[in-house]
Amino acid sequence: MRRVLKGMAVAGLLFACVVLLYGLRVARGPSYRTGELVIAGISMPVEVFRDSLGVPQIYAATLEDALFAQGFLHASDRLWQIEMFRRVAQGRLSEIYGERTLATDRFLRTLGMRRAGDATRAGLDEETLRHIRSYVNGLNAAIEEWRGPRPPEFVLLGLEPEPFTVEDVLAIEKVMAWDLADYGGSLALAGARAALSDEDFALVRPGSAPWGATILKDGEDQVEPRTQVGSTSPNPRIMVDARLLSLADIPEEALPFLEATNAVRASNSWVVGPDRSASGLPLLANDMHLGLSAPPIWYLAGIHAPGFDVVGMSLPGTPGVVAGHSAAVAWGFTNASLDDSDFFIERLDPEDDTRYLTPEGSEQFQTRVEEIFVKGRDEPDRFEVRETRHGPIVTPVEGRFGTDLIAFQWIAHRPSHSARAFTNMARAQSVPEFIEALRDFDNPHQNIVFADTAGSFGYWMAGTIPVRANGKPNILPMPGWTGDFDWVGIVPFEDHPHVVNPARGFVATANNRQGWSAAAELVSDGSWAPPYRAQRIEELILATPMHDAASLAAIQMDVKDAFATRYRMAAVDAFRSAGLGTHADSLEAWDGESVRESRAATLFYTWRARLRLGIGERLYGAGGGYTPTRALERVLDAEDGRLAEWRAEVVVQAALATSEVAGDSPWGDVHRMRLDHPLSTVPVIGRLLGFGRSGISIPGGTHSVSVAAFGGSTPPYTVTHGASQRHVVDLADLDGVGGFILPGGQSGFPRHPNAFDQLPRFLAGELIPIPLHRASAEARSVHRLRLIPG
Repeated sequence: MRRVLKGMAVAGLLFACVVLLYGLRVARGPSYRTGELVIAGISMPVEVFRDSLGVPQIYAATLEDALFAQGFLHASDRLWQIEMFRRVAQGRLSEIYGERTLATDRFLRTLGMRRAGDATRAGLDEETLRHIRSYVNGLNAAIEEWRGPRPPEFVLLGLEPEPFTVEDVLAIEKVMAWDLADYGGSLALAGARAALSDEDFALVRPGSAPWGATILKDGEDQVEPRTQVGSTSPNPRIMVDARLLSLADIPEEALPFLEATNAVRASNSWVVGPDRSASGLPLLANDMHLGLSAPPIWYLAGIHAPGFDVVGMSLPGTPGVVAGHSAAVAWGFTNASLDDSDFFIERLDPEDDTRYLTPEGSEQFQTRVEEIFVKGRDEPDRFEVRETRHGPIVTPVEGRFGTDLIAFQWIAHRPSHSARAFTNMARAQSVPEFIEALRDFDNPHQNIVFADTAGSFGYWMAGTIPVRANGKPNILPMPGWTGDFDWVGIVPFEDHPHVVNPARGFVATANNRQGWSAAAELVSDGSWAPPYRAQRIEELILATPMHDAASLAAIQMDVKDAFATRYRMAAVDAFRSAGLGTHADSLEAWDGESVRESRAATLFYTWRARLRLGIGERLYGAGGGYTPTRALERVLDAEDGRLAEWRAEVVVQAALATSEVAGDSPWGDVHRMRLDHPLSTVPVIGRLLGFGRSGISIPGGTHSVSVAAFGGSTPPYTVTHGASQRHVVDLADLDGVGGFILPGGQSGFPRHPNAFDQLPRFLAGELIPIPLHRASAEARSVHRLRLIPG
């Protein structure tokens, strides 16, 4: 018996070793990076050079062949990521995750991103359609030519990828636009309106402090828009469960993919003109702040074809380059905080509940039946979606509106021409040509900074802006039956906030207010980001007379928090009043830099978090509620009255609470970054295959330029949102200075050498070159793949 048991143990060990070796092979990905591959779908040979970090440079005789190759590479390196984007857009997560994502799929089907993608497909021009088809053919060629096991996520879930379609790609664009619709923020405000008095709601109402930095300055873009701007009617108080103030009930498996594709959290971009540049030509910097994931949201690449020569960040699942530079123009993005969606309260026709009321009378609901296939079920889940003239009724899948019938109107439901815009942005040979390309940039809405090799630079807010009948964006759900708040047009492109070659010599954007002109008033409902990152960027730009690529990269890594600079002494006074003199001394000596070694940073950020919690409990009772940074500012800036009385109490209470939980830990010990992956928490397998990363000590804070946002009010803190990339461009030396970096790597295979090899450089603030010139790209290459027409 002992011999039998020993034999079984040996057999079990051998089996485990085979499984381990197979798993590691699966986690390393396909091996074809060098040599020749005969493949159908291209008209002429395509060459792909990869550097040691796995960044490809594609050289093709036609743009269609180049985009085919890009699709092939995207699928080869990031197939699982693209699959998840597609499933989120289509509401098909339950096919692989089962019952736990059914509510999510119902929500996504109701939202209708795939249907919006289908509508865009119908309006594409022939050239753009041809480009997307070529890219899709490349995706599918990679699936068909796959050598070895599928990506580990497919293997673990027993899933085989389906062929991709043009509609899949267009729907992924809608996923990008999703979080920018500020769906969750609008719900939070609706909950606050239902729970609070008029006086208390004024504390949390969106807005921008009058002392805050704006993108446009006095004298810039002050022309009156042709669009009529009227007064805003009072917002109704609708019944919303005030305890439910977060995003929709989306499970952990889906949330990273919904949030990671959007710059709603924060982003920085700035452009410096020739008069402030040591090289004599403009400089541009950009870091888009998104959910931190493994793999990263972006994929670095160079795409070269006749009339098309561009390097930068691409998004797996979509063709072309999103942000980067060509041989003539560079550009970067931040979220514009544009209000491009509204909730409408609809009323049923009292005589017929299949109809709803409009200003012209009663109208029939448009209905459709959705079928969701659920793993483990024999029959699909079927449910009906109703739509009004404003959009889909979200009440059945959104439990926070009580009995109200709520429709969701979103600009991304409209057909989009953004795919054509991206192509023409890359083709542009000058700032005027680039601005012309932005006319097609429908969504997601963005602040876009740009510069060219002729020395011009500037800023334009891109994205379709709806005009409401009442004249201004609506921050709360409005009556849908009156017509008083309907969308009645769009803001002309020329009326978007913009500036070209401003006299001050630079433009900086950090999701802050566009300006104080009438044109800027049309843009947002007030939900801009706090102005602290923008303020600090401007300070650093003005502090150096002449900038270069290195100085711009240094600004990207700056961890001095302008919020802390403004309110540090309030914290000092609070700790002294609480009898915590040692902590007060530490904060008084602090320079506001959230470096890893700083113990004062731990104190201040915990105090800030506890202050926010205390104000929330004052407003909503135990458990708190929606309490934005603007509410903290209003309390901390109060000099008299009710808010000043609050301040005297809550700041001290926050200090006492901080002393109990913060300890004496350095910031880097309690502030750690996590790169999320949906399967990283799977027992044994998640660790064995290396999904995701966690516990990465990182400096920075919520409002520093090098942002490292975190939640909670008790250390340790987990950073799940930050810079998803960084890039710096000097238009005078495109290949010699500046560069790009990701917080991870190119490969989506967790055990591949290029899965996390950029992370150390990212943490150190380094950039890597992606040359435009072929000779430079060849000199950097360590792998050369030649695709031959089959």
